[in-house]
Amino acid sequence: MYGRVFVSLLVLFGVRYSACNSLPCDFIDSVNITDGERLPNGDIRHNGVVYNATVYRKIDYDYVNYATKTYVPEYIRGCLCAVRICVRLCCRQNEYFYNRSCIPMEASLPMKVNLTTSETIDLRTTERFGFLYGKSCPQVYELLPEENDYDEWQVMRNGSIIVAEEMLLSRNQYCLAQRGKSDYITAMVCFDIEGEFKYNLYPIGMLLSVPFLLLTFFVYACIPELRNMHGKSLMCYVLGLSVGYTVLSLVQLRVFPGSSMSCLISGYIVYFSFMVSFFWLNVMSFDIYWTFKGVKGVRSTETKKFLFYSLYAWGVPILMVIAVITADNTDWLPVYLRPQFGTTRCLFIGNKLIEFVYLYLPLLILVFMNVVFFVVTALRIYKIQCETSMVRRGDSKRHAKLDNDRDRFGLYLRLFIVMGVTWSLEIISWVIDNNAWIFYVSDVCNCIQGFLIFSLFVLKQKIKRLIYKKFGIRETRQEQTMSTCSTRTTATMVSSYNGSRSEKPLVKQSTLDTYSTASQRV
Repeated sequence: MYGRVFVSLLVLFGVRYSACNSLPCDFIDSVNITDGERLPNGDIRHNGVVYNATVYRKIDYDYVNYATKTYVPEYIRGCLCAVRICVRLCCRQNEYFYNRSCIPMEASLPMKVNLTTSETIDLRTTERFGFLYGKSCPQVYELLPEENDYDEWQVMRNGSIIVAEEMLLSRNQYCLAQRGKSDYITAMVCFDIEGEFKYNLYPIGMLLSVPFLLLTFFVYACIPELRNMHGKSLMCYVLGLSVGYTVLSLVQLRVFPGSSMSCLISGYIVYFSFMVSFFWLNVMSFDIYWTFKGVKGVRSTETKKFLFYSLYAWGVPILMVIAVITADNTDWLPVYLRPQFGTTRCLFIGNKLIEFVYLYLPLLILVFMNVVFFVVTALRIYKIQCETSMVRRGDSKRHAKLDNDRDRFGLYLRLFIVMGVTWSLEIISWVIDNNAWIFYVSDVCNCIQGFLIFSLFVLKQKIKRLIYKKFGIRETRQEQTMSTCSTRTTATMVSSYNGSRSEKPLVKQSTLDTYSTASQRV
């Protein structure tokens, strides 16, 4: 019994200590007030701001760049934003900003900013405002209204700033600075790299997926038997996905400096690469649909068909990139409809409307088209199977060639699931919330997509035999036995099917001819 009482006291003491040793606000919205004046009632006055006991704590930790927690000797920290409207300054009170660094000066100068279009105030002498110090993000870019009208900004009454009367930024998305030893105040806006990724494992996972995509491309490029219509389409798909995954991972690992030309170019490359992969997936879905549709009188060589597909799957993404470049560099569209590549991040600006218009709307249309093509193809196969069922009913050994093609369609079904469902989850996670559990599910699917594609299209007995043949590798006895059995089974299936057609033409000849033509196309 005494042991239980002792443990309970320890738990209560621990909870109480934890509550007293933690701030009642976010750390980033607080300031160090240890050197403040102690008042008789227990309040602390610091830089003209009075903190009562409910808004400050004695703590023993600090953060490096608001990211890495470190333990330090105890000091007092107060929640400034609980008693004042907070405005963030890039430099300390007696410092000014010059050449990307804060330089000390003898005395602080007025900070005159536009509160509204007709009101200018000095933030230092206005009692309702308080200052948070230091950049809240590792990389910032400077707004230059004297060079660009779209960089015009003003401070809102709640401490946020609004840029070009369109983009609202909270106190932790910007900071203000004294530009040199003058009254000119400049605004630095966060270049959002952290916002593009919730954690560093995601870009690493994508990079691990790239070798499997490149291996798939290499196998299909080296073996002539695989360079048919479907093989070439798959090669284009994995190529676009490989480039997109690689450059996107480098962006998120901060290889390219924020607001630089290399960052801007990498954003365009990522956008183009993923659009290429989306459109080649759409091409493969359409080609499967067209193959099983078996339209009479519509014949074209494989080379000509691939040329048309390439004009579509490469040409449309090129036009889309040209469109976004034009939108960013002309006045054709209002500011809120411009993608603004390389502005606050290497890709387009983090805005729901922009993300929907330039990424998720095209993706949604393509995914919907792929679903339609898949459903229609599945129904077509089912119809053909029903029409040929009587041919196979008499003998269990008589399997129509449809079984072989149905297995092949099963492969494309799995391909559709791997590619289509993954991007569908991406759309759903964006609609719901990027912090929802489905966001992490879609990330995992994206990270393992390269391995799944490699497993579906390379780790097969047929592909293995072609690789052995290409590079002069001898098959083992077990593999030769499996290959022989497979060949005999296929021959029996084909001969039984042909025999059943000659003995009992129970199905219309036109139907079988149409299906035979479709099978050869596959």
